[in-house]
Amino acid sequence: MERGERRWARTTWIAVSGMLVSAVAAWAASHVEAGAKAAPDAKVARGEYLVTVMGCGDCHTPGSFYGAPDLTRRLAGSELGWQGPWGVSFPRNITPDVETGIGNWSYPAFERAMRQGIHRDGKQLYPAFPYTHYAKTTDADLQALYAYLMAQDPVRSETPANELAFPFNQRPLLAGWNALFHSTQTFQPDPSRSEAWNRGAYLVEGLGHCSACHSPRNALGAEIESRYLAGGIAEGWEAPALTSLSRAPIPWNEDELFAYLRSGQSRFHGVAAGPMAPVVKELKALPDQDIRAMAVYLASFNEAAPD
Repeated sequence: MERGERRWARTTWIAVSGMLVSAVAAWAASHVEAGAKAAPDAKVARGEYLVTVMGCGDCHTPGSFYGAPDLTRRLAGSELGWQGPWGVSFPRNITPDVETGIGNWSYPAFERAMRQGIHRDGKQLYPAFPYTHYAKTTDADLQALYAYLMAQDPVRSETPANELAFPFNQRPLLAGWNALFHSTQTFQPDPSRSEAWNRGAYLVEGLGHCSACHSPRNALGAEIESRYLAGGIAEGWEAPALTSLSRAPIPWNEDELFAYLRSGQSRFHGVAAGPMAPVVKELKALPDQDIRAMAVYLASFNEAAPD
């Protein structure tokens, strides 16, 4: 081979090699980018599921208490507040609007609110927002929830100021309330129980915050731990006991609890009404496995019920 031919061959080989390297690099970059996009999308999807379990839309969407939520302003807060002996507190805007929502909240600020009940600006949150339950949530689930909320369209919406009687309108006093009644410990599985029972406990005790309605409260508005799920009041409706203390003529069992949570009706206990109706509506998005887990957990409180 002549010198000129060798030079041409070498030049061609270098050019081809460069093209191959560039192509491989581009392929790798595209797959890395695709993987990076897939991870956040999966986290957002997980967050959407969690918002459903938590029933966030039931409180934080205008008109939701009337059964006709304004979906164009979903999660933008509500003009309908929670009423209690302490007064009225209003669910806030949790869309990523910077001025009226949580658009300027960092994840650490969001986590602190969910676990400790402390606002981004340092003020105490009222336990009408059930951070006393959300504190049990795992880090991974809180991160997914944050990712979902921040991925929503921001909606500018200001909610009314709380209307609370003295001394409940003194936010600094809530630091003492938390010291007395709040634990920031995450959910700890019971090794003596089944996987389904523990999954149900995680959903019922934490994300689902079922005892927020179904447990009685003391004079300071805290759930009475010794009467967990023993019945309470929600928006003027009786939230019946979910334990063997239930006054239902026929005791609840796992299958009837599953049927009620899955379809909103039980052949022995009627249909979901009042504040429970939107809860069951939200639960439709949950897989049967999670509904069954909740039924397993709740049924364990009825094992001593008379036949």
